[in-house]
Amino acid sequence: MKKPLSLLCLAALFLLVSCAAASPVPPPPGANGDPGTAVLSPGEGPEGTLPPVAPPETETGALTVPGPVGTAPVETEPPETEPVETDPPETEPPVTEPPVTEPPETEPPETEPPVTEPPVTEPPETEPPVTEPPALLQEKKPVTDPEDKTAPVIFYLTPTVTLERGSRFNLHRYIAYYDDLDPDVQLLVDGEVDTALTGETTLSLTVRDHGGNEASARVKVRVTDPEPYVPPDVPDDPPPPPEPCRFSDFAALYEKDGAEAGIDVSMWQGAIDFERVAAAGCRFAVIRLGGYVEGEPFTDPYFEENYKNAKAAGLKVGVYWYSEENGPACARQNAEYLYRVLDGRELDFPVFFDWEDFAWFETYKMSLRDFREMFYAFREEAEARGYRAALYSSKYYLGLFWPETAEGGSVWLAHYVDETTYTGDYFLWQQGLGRIDGIGGDVDFDVLYPERLKAAS
Repeated sequence: MKKPLSLLCLAALFLLVSCAAASPVPPPPGANGDPGTAVLSPGEGPEGTLPPVAPPETETGALTVPGPVGTAPVETEPPETEPVETDPPETEPPVTEPPVTEPPETEPPETEPPVTEPPVTEPPETEPPVTEPPALLQEKKPVTDPEDKTAPVIFYLTPTVTLERGSRFNLHRYIAYYDDLDPDVQLLVDGEVDTALTGETTLSLTVRDHGGNEASARVKVRVTDPEPYVPPDVPDDPPPPPEPCRFSDFAALYEKDGAEAGIDVSMWQGAIDFERVAAAGCRFAVIRLGGYVEGEPFTDPYFEENYKNAKAAGLKVGVYWYSEENGPACARQNAEYLYRVLDGRELDFPVFFDWEDFAWFETYKMSLRDFREMFYAFREEAEARGYRAALYSSKYYLGLFWPETAEGGSVWLAHYVDETTYTGDYFLWQQGLGRIDGIGGDVDFDVLYPERLKAAS
């Protein structure tokens, strides 16, 4: 009986030692077991912590599950316990790396608007400040000048507009206005026009500058169904068209007290025989050199030929610049182009500045002050090159945009009447149009007053 008992005790003792050898080694904090014990570096994660790190399933099973009770282990040291003692699990490295969810505070490029770039409504080619002379910059006043009590001026208005159903309605075709100081006047419209429907709408319009000064108007808009085309009733024996005025008759009427008769021409007259023009009694020709249209300067395609042939025919010669500039800086910029084309040629008149697009004036974003300074800049550029400058305009716009004594008489007046009622000073008058030998169609007729030209500043 003693021998079996001893053998039984030895077997139990061996089993106890085997179980102790199979017990797992505790994992390092935060590796397996309790994931919440991981130590984080300050500032990691969106709120200073990382999400719990899940332990790898294969290693957890090898460390925590002992062999079946009562069975002898095949090996006295489980191979699964060795990696735990020598190599930390691969779950700790994310603790030291900043998570990608942490938003960087200093680099959100998409959230920072480009506040330093100039507005796209101010093209640099039209308002480069470096070309503005200091004198003009000092003369300019803020558009919100507290002393400004002058309301904008509505100088053109169509009170009743009739449109066909389905047509496009552009209010700026029927109104034009300016302000003395504000280049960007507000147009407030009370009412709406739907050209898809027939009917009548009255629009209440308010033109307001940034100082709060206002002008108002009303426009009635009628939308009607398109009317069928009705051919005009042409008589079987229509009367002949009226005879155009002949240059010889024009000269006989206006060449008095030293005045001289002449013409102004451009590409619209085509090729001109200036020898025949001179033989018809013409004394001078004002020729279009070029201009500035739709943002580009251009040279009249007939300028070179017209200048050369007019001089060869013995005529006095002047040139004009057809302008659509929108301010003094633009006028100065285009002066470089103008005088490069002129190339020092001799002239018998000042260089004329011809700005005519008054029906769309507000779309140029100019105040009355800007408009006048535009001509002053043009004149200064001419004088800097040894020329003089003069202003071309109609009687109506001279009285509206300029003083009655506009620029000391340096004016080419356009007024298509037998006798002008313009009371300001001028030395050249565009009186009308007619026919002259050497030109295949109508041409403008002009009257020159030489003594006034000499006196004009």
